[in-house]
Amino acid sequence: MPELTRAREIPRGTRLGDGIAVIDVGSNSVRLVIYERASRAPTVLFNEKVLAALGEGLVDNGRLTEEAMGRALIAIRRFMAVVRAAEVDNVTIVATAAARVASNGAAFIRDIEAIAGVPVRVLQGVEEAQMAAAGVLCGFWRPDGVVGDLGGGSLELIDLSPKGVGEGDSYPLGTLRLRGDAKSSLARGGEIARDILARSEPLRACQGRNFYAVGGTWRSLVRLHMAVTSYPISIMHQYAVEADEMADFCDEVLKHGVDTMDKSGVISKGRRGLVPWGAVVMRALIALGRPRTIVASSLGVREGLIYEALSEEERSPDPLILAAEELAILRNRSPQQSAELVEFSKACLEAMGLDETQSDERLRVAACLMSDISWRSHPDYRADQAIAVVSNVALYGVDHHGRGFLAQVLIDRYGGPEHPQTSPGAAMLCSGKMLERAEVIAAILRVAYVLAPGIPGVLPKASIVQEEGNLILRLPADMAVFDGERPLRRMRQLARLVGLDGRIQSG
Repeated sequence: MPELTRAREIPRGTRLGDGIAVIDVGSNSVRLVIYERASRAPTVLFNEKVLAALGEGLVDNGRLTEEAMGRALIAIRRFMAVVRAAEVDNVTIVATAAARVASNGAAFIRDIEAIAGVPVRVLQGVEEAQMAAAGVLCGFWRPDGVVGDLGGGSLELIDLSPKGVGEGDSYPLGTLRLRGDAKSSLARGGEIARDILARSEPLRACQGRNFYAVGGTWRSLVRLHMAVTSYPISIMHQYAVEADEMADFCDEVLKHGVDTMDKSGVISKGRRGLVPWGAVVMRALIALGRPRTIVASSLGVREGLIYEALSEEERSPDPLILAAEELAILRNRSPQQSAELVEFSKACLEAMGLDETQSDERLRVAACLMSDISWRSHPDYRADQAIAVVSNVALYGVDHHGRGFLAQVLIDRYGGPEHPQTSPGAAMLCSGKMLERAEVIAAILRVAYVLAPGIPGVLPKASIVQEEGNLILRLPADMAVFDGERPLRRMRQLARLVGLDGRIQSG
């Protein structure tokens, strides 16, 4: 069973840490992200970017332009003011391809350090690839494939498998760099990308595996695909699409253009001109690497820096369980009772004769931990709020099928047989078998919450067994008063799901 970390005190009301800030000086954008704490499942407190386009002038003369550097330095001055106002002492500043290769890059770095009072870490290409891989390790549960981080100045590729992280390599295929090298010709850009990637060692390892797409331009490409296909949820992280389908979609983007396809305006104005170049690189990569699936990652170098700084013990927890546990601490009436639900639900499944895979178990544990997140809402809106949280909260290590499952569990937990409801997203994302299991887990939660509504210490005293066609909830003598019409009704609802009769025995 996934191991739960011990409960923690909340030091700052609704905060679980003192904050950690990362300023990422990239070839296209300069971004500040403040995280709640250094964690296996990092939560963002603040996120802001400025499109400085530092890499735009490199093709012409190998130098950063005064205008681009000015935009970046103004942004960094503001970012440091925000960091200081937020009382965040742990600040990391990293710079990537543009500052790394520009002839005036060193002077630019000195200007940043003078403003920030913090040393800047200039990542070499291989380091950047390794940090991107660490970001994927942070955001996924046991990922296996090739990670590609597309920025404005470079593309990093690196193999990632259960055996470990590969060497990685960097290529001059960033969107700004490629647009300059190709003289704004998308067709010529495709030729350049194919020629360079044909010699890529990491890409050769991609055949038939996942390709994890990292970087703002690829995130925009993925969001466009989600919009065009009317995808039921807006979360981009772990969005997965077959590689052949993505290749065809890239062809459509290159043929028709972003403005024609983006009717709902999901791509920001600053990214619109770069998305076709991201499609050019993606198309070449799929043709040469032949991955099975393209998987989007919202985590990359910044989160990789945090992950790399964690101890082995801090890296080991399942990010889904860790995030669900933190939600329980911050939002549930009793995090301890939510943790007790994990064992209670397991005992119920065993008594009902239902097996579960490791994947089923992870989702059940997460559902138990998140089962009380809407208790402050009006009863009529608890299910809606739970769906909104599950559909939008930063859960890592769970794919979209799993999100749909968790949403359906909470719908059934709050609505139940009296108010049957199905999330359109869950219905589209989950198989019939997953929806049936969600109904069972929700019915178990409904029994538990009528016995112990946010009260710890009650569920461990109860037991549940199957005898002669009956599913029996046994309560000790000191809990006999917990018996009643409502608990019995919910036991009967649970038992009917597996063709049994529900009973309660007290004393």
